[in-house]
Amino acid sequence: MVFSKEHSYKNWTLFLDRDGVINVRPFNSYVKNPIDFQFITGAKEAISILCNYFKYVIIVTNQQGVGKGLMTENDLKNIHKHMIHEIAIYGGRVDAVYYCTMLSSEENNCRKPSPSMAYQAKQ
Repeated sequence: MVFSKEHSYKNWTLFLDRDGVINVRPFNSYVKNPIDFQFITGAKEAISILCNYFKYVIIVTNQQGVGKGLMTENDLKNIHKHMIHEIAIYGGRVDAVYYCTMLSSEENNCRKPSPSMAYQAKQ
């Protein structure tokens, strides 16, 4: 998709994954606190540019580290608060973050590629 002034995506919603798209995913581990959260080079700047083209910017992320007991949901919320703050410093915004803390082994879970988090966002 090419973004240009001639095209308007102002009624569209951009869905972004978190780990491996916005931040570096630690090898065989999880981001468990804001100190562990390392932005991928250029991610904050890219999001600030994309905000000019989309009505909403939403992050959807699988976070089974909570389900495994490696961190709390409050830890996850603090990580996201830090991420949103840092993106805002670069002129970007995140309108919402949806996450699934279920384990991948659980049946009927909300994890991507299930559309559950997109349906949540739609509501």
